[in-house]
Amino acid sequence: MYRWLLVIGLWTVALALGALFFLGWQALNNGIPLRLEEPKSPLRVEVNNPLVLTAPLEVRVSALPLEIPEQFTVAVEGPVRADTGILRCPACGEGTLLPVRINLLSGAITWRCTACAKEFRP
Repeated sequence: MYRWLLVIGLWTVALALGALFFLGWQALNNGIPLRLEEPKSPLRVEVNNPLVLTAPLEVRVSALPLEIPEQFTVAVEGPVRADTGILRCPACGEGTLLPVRINLLSGAITWRCTACAKEFRP
């Protein structure tokens, strides 16, 4: 009986290590995804020469071809919120979920939020 529990525990540890290795490999190859939110206010476009319009101008862009050089810089007027977390807290939406306890027999993982410190159990 104990031998089967030991075998199941070793398989669980091996699978957990394999999953961590896979996530590390994906992060090294593909990087960490960033999701940037659009600015709340409309974008400003400046014209060097004086321009006189008799009526309000409205510009709508549905598709825009974009070529990005090897190195580039981006200037943004206001703060931009960047989401680098993979697992967001469902309670507060601000913190990242980190594993704090792993049950080797059942494979159950307890997660804790870094912002609100709420724990999530399976």
